[in-house]
Amino acid sequence: MKIEDIWKLVLSYQAAVSAVHEISRSDGYPIYPEEISNFMKLLQSPPWVAYEYQPKEISGILGSIENATTEEIKWALTAAARSERFCDGSWEQILKNRRLDPVFERLQELHHA
Repeated sequence: MKIEDIWKLVLSYQAAVSAVHEISRSDGYPIYPEEISNFMKLLQSPPWVAYEYQPKEISGILGSIENATTEEIKWALTAAARSERFCDGSWEQILKNRRLDPVFERLQELHHA
């Protein structure tokens, strides 16, 4: 993973957060703007995706994010990207409440980005 990868991800996250107000609804389901869809696709591709992530571990990782490893950061990002499969509107809540801010802070701390 290169510093450029981290900055690309951070910029995509910022664009996604900025686009939250553009989310619309159809039959109660969210329709995400391109910025959010692109960010979530980025999380599901190398070097960010963690195919071996363990969903049951995510709460513990987020609870002690200040000690998370790069691999655990990838697990948290993968869980965020996949969350919409299990709960419609979860991406909106993640971005609206800026739940990934501590994850990105830790990632940048680990890599001095």
